[in-house]
Amino acid sequence: MKRAFTLAWQYLRLAFMNEMQYRINFFIQLFESALALGTALIVLALVYAQTEILNGWSRYELQALQGIYVILMGFVQISVQPNVERLLTDIQQGTFDFVLVKPIDSQLLSSIREVRIWQSVDILAGSAVLGHALWQLGNQIGLVQVGLFVVAILSGVLIIYALVFLLSTLAFWVIRIESIFEVLMGIMAAGRLPTDIYPRWLQIILVYLVPMAFAVTVPAQIITNRGDATALLTQLGVAAVFMLITRLMWRTAVKRYSGASA
Repeated sequence: MKRAFTLAWQYLRLAFMNEMQYRINFFIQLFESALALGTALIVLALVYAQTEILNGWSRYELQALQGIYVILMGFVQISVQPNVERLLTDIQQGTFDFVLVKPIDSQLLSSIREVRIWQSVDILAGSAVLGHALWQLGNQIGLVQVGLFVVAILSGVLIIYALVFLLSTLAFWVIRIESIFEVLMGIMAAGRLPTDIYPRWLQIILVYLVPMAFAVTVPAQIITNRGDATALLTQLGVAAVFMLITRLMWRTAVKRYSGASA
C-alpha cells in the first residue's frame, strides 16, 4: 500500500510540473468551469422562480446537490477520465504490454498515470456553490455530519470510478467504445438533479445500472439533513459491489489480452 501511494505521489508531481509549463490552461479551464456552472445556476434560478419546492427539494438543497455533482465530476476530470483515455489508447496501439510488465498491479497503474491538475478548478467551484447553499439553508452542521459527508463523497468517487473503469474493460473485446462512453456521460449528467424527480424508468437506470442516485444524491441528503447513516451504509455497499465487479472484470479482461504489439 505504501508503495502504491508513493507511486501515485510521483505521478502527481510529474503532472504538476508538466501543467505548470502551460499556465494559460488554468485560465481556460476557469472560464469553462465558470460558464458551465453559471449556466446551471441560472437554470436553477429560473425553475425556482416558478415554484418554491421541486418534488420536496428546496432551491438551496438542490443547489447543494449540484455543487456535489460538480465536485464529483471534478475528480472524474482530474484522474478517472484521462486515465481511461490513455488505457484505451494503450489497448488499441498495443502499448498496454508495457503496463503488464511493470512490477505493480496493472489496474492500479492504469488508474494513476494521468492527472490533470487544472481540473481541480471544478472541485473548488463546486465547493463554493455547496458552501453558499449551506449558508443559505442555515442548518447546524456538526463534526459527525461532516465526517459522514466526507465518507459519502469518497464513496461516490469510488462508485463513479468503478463504473467508468468497468465500461473501459470492454476495450479488450471491442475496438471502438468512445460512443458508449458518450452515452454513459450523458446518463451521468442526470445526476445533477435528484433521482426522484425523474420518470420511473430513468430512476431504475440511475439506481441500479448507473448508480448516480447513490454517488450524488446520498452525499446531498447527508449534508442537508435529509438522509441518515442507513443511506450511507447502502451507498458503501453499492460502492463495494461495483468495485468488486470492476476488479473481477478487469482480471478476466487482462487474462484474455494477448498483446497487439506482439
